[in-house]
Amino acid sequence: MKKVLFMFILPSGGVDTLNRLRYRALLPVGIQCHFLYFREGSGSTGYSPEIPVFYASEPPEIQHILKHYSFDCIVVTSFFLQVLLLRQLGFDKPIIFEIQGFGTPDNARQNLTEAQPYLSPYANAFLYPSTPHIGALLQEIYPLKPKFSFANPFDPDSFDLPLPPPLPYPPLVWIGRLEDNKNWSDFLLIGAEVIKRIPYVRLWMFSDPALAEPGENERLLLRMNQLGLTPYLDHYHNIISAEIPLYFRLIASSGGVLCMTSKAEGAPYVALEALSSGCPVVTSNSDGVRSAIIEEVTGLYYSHGDIDGATDRIVRLMTDKSLRKSLVLRGKKHVRSDFSMEKYAINFSDMLEAVGAKPC
Repeated sequence: MKKVLFMFILPSGGVDTLNRLRYRALLPVGIQCHFLYFREGSGSTGYSPEIPVFYASEPPEIQHILKHYSFDCIVVTSFFLQVLLLRQLGFDKPIIFEIQGFGTPDNARQNLTEAQPYLSPYANAFLYPSTPHIGALLQEIYPLKPKFSFANPFDPDSFDLPLPPPLPYPPLVWIGRLEDNKNWSDFLLIGAEVIKRIPYVRLWMFSDPALAEPGENERLLLRMNQLGLTPYLDHYHNIISAEIPLYFRLIASSGGVLCMTSKAEGAPYVALEALSSGCPVVTSNSDGVRSAIIEEVTGLYYSHGDIDGATDRIVRLMTDKSLRKSLVLRGKKHVRSDFSMEKYAINFSDMLEAVGAKPC
């Protein structure tokens, strides 16, 4: 049994979902996952007792965990300063730096350039999902460092369940962090236009206040009032992982649509969750989302900033039942064929072999 430690800032959002799924995906192939978060988050209460989860940020605490468990490999997600810390604490086995997100191409370039003094000497390899701009930047900035790219794991069975009775209105839904890259402000503009055409639509927003950029919650409330959306918008905070499928199935049964407005994306779980639930997706052309959303096959795209174009596509999906049904059927098939837990386990095992991670 190989022991791998995954490090991230807190259990919330897509990385929290990823860690829960890869624990289940990797255990059958002899890989025991442990998780170290620097602080608690909205997902802290949702981990099963058998999953080893630690919360530590001080070097002595982290060093104690490293010595006690003798990990064969550590995967550090996004926070490159921790790679140097692990080496300073005496960890001499493979460290893989994992990139999930990193924002727009410009932000990703800045982050990866600033990370060079910490990653070039101390990380053994890079891991990222199918995000073209990340792959291109890694090849440019770290040409000699090994790179591994494969789809994140996903369990479609937890979302592909019978649909509940519909609501009396179709929800238009947005999920993400309140930050510039996720582009929540465009969602409000799009929602305002959709309501003009379908007045009984309601807007649903799901976010974690702990992850919001400073001042974004206040900006959101101000913009809602300016657009007259307060009576139409429901904002959900800190929905636990187990409840997400219930919301998606309700959205699907009620004729709702997921609207993704990001400027850039890595490999967002929200698209896979929506497709598996039978919920159609309209998305900006945000790079990493292309692995899940195929134009006119599994979803619909609009050009970033094109509010009218996004509105047109959402209204189509709320009114054209034939188009909606075809996208839903092909979306479910695509997720099952390309995002399996088994594929992830094989790819991850091969990566550990390649970097020389061997059990003690």
